[in-house]
Amino acid sequence: MAQPKQITQDTFDAVVRENIDEFEMDLAEAVKDAKDQFKTQGVDLSNLITSYVKDPDTGELKHSNPVKDALEKIKTSLQEEEAEPLLEGLNSLSLECNKNENNRKFAASKDALSLLYNSCNHGYLLKDNNVLGASLDALSSLLSGQGELVNSNMIEFLANSLKELKEDILFGKIVKAVRIACVKSESNRQTFVANGVIPCLVSALMEYKKSSEIIVEICSALRVFTFDDDMSVAFGKAHEHAKLIVTENALSIILNIMETCEDIDVASELCVTLSRLAVRNEYCKDIVDLGGLKMVLKLLQEHTSNQNIAKQVCTLLRAIAGNDDVKTSIVDAGGLLLIVAAMATHAKQPTVAEQGCAALGSIALRSPPNCTAIVGAGGVEAILKAMQIHPEKSGVQKQACLAIRNLVARNPEHRDIILEAGGESLIRKAYTQMPDCEDLAKGALRDLLCEVELQELWTGTGQSKVYH
Repeated sequence: MAQPKQITQDTFDAVVRENIDEFEMDLAEAVKDAKDQFKTQGVDLSNLITSYVKDPDTGELKHSNPVKDALEKIKTSLQEEEAEPLLEGLNSLSLECNKNENNRKFAASKDALSLLYNSCNHGYLLKDNNVLGASLDALSSLLSGQGELVNSNMIEFLANSLKELKEDILFGKIVKAVRIACVKSESNRQTFVANGVIPCLVSALMEYKKSSEIIVEICSALRVFTFDDDMSVAFGKAHEHAKLIVTENALSIILNIMETCEDIDVASELCVTLSRLAVRNEYCKDIVDLGGLKMVLKLLQEHTSNQNIAKQVCTLLRAIAGNDDVKTSIVDAGGLLLIVAAMATHAKQPTVAEQGCAALGSIALRSPPNCTAIVGAGGVEAILKAMQIHPEKSGVQKQACLAIRNLVARNPEHRDIILEAGGESLIRKAYTQMPDCEDLAKGALRDLLCEVELQELWTGTGQSKVYH
């Protein structure tokens, strides 16, 4: 991918002055015209100051940029070891970086990371928690959407701080900075893992089990290590990282916290974290053996009206149903009726519809008895209702088509039930209106024995289409 063009500050300033002097534009018009000119040429202006004020005495233009002002205040305060101005600069930088991406990119172009590294070290060495906390806040704000800025020195500092600093407020801020630095950066994730961050995060779950805020932050950070979201690398280590987390006894610890958890938001975070860790057949069974299935079904039963609980419990059931024995356990424990009830309660919520369909589809896969149980629990009606209510949501349509295929693949007696309920027309609608749903919809129609055009990429006979 070609790098965007860049120009110097002097070049931009010259165009603004020319617009004012030669074309008699006012300041606002001159700046807008200069921006438009360079943007049409594909120039990235994020490294420049594009706001000005006029000196009331001389009429000269002066740069006006709160990000630049904050960085200068931080730099000067560090040199002069002045705590109050330093805090003001850090807080101002956080505020400006939180406003928009352009401010973050501008700060990055002015070496803000190096400045914040110095500020973090300054607060750490002086044991000044106010300065360190403000520095970590500014760091998280700066790194949002640009975690690739982080270098090995900052990673080492954050990793060591996780191990050494145990004050609640500081620990949460450190974990947040680690999480943001790892989003869409496989390199950062692997470097943090090499620095021993995963055991520290897992053990901290028990240490801070009474702090809802920190538990949520730790769970979010652990999940980021299981992401495969960095398009710059061919293969990541999401699976390996999930295994490392489980090896640290994370499943038992998370379920231990869930057992006594009274905070619904925390319970939701614990559920979605478990679903990210259920990456192996034995892990799915371990969750059930540790009492996890009973806990989450009780959670769903008691809080069916909570949209987030409905979504996350369905997501977890979908994940652990990857184990064939667990599928049966879910059915035997009454999970099907709870899933269908959650889908009915939150019928207008596409995320619940999608995860509900996915859970039913996963439970149905390769299990004729489960398919029969799903039909008996009203699963067909729930799936088709989801398709009907969310015709423009490809995730819902894809999971619904997949669930339908699984319900009839080994249970041909279910075809008429689905067809009589209007399944064919809904699937055909998804087929014609959702390009990314085409293959799954076509497969569902085929398994329902409906007429469908199947195209072979190569037949060896010169014929390109086969009709079934």
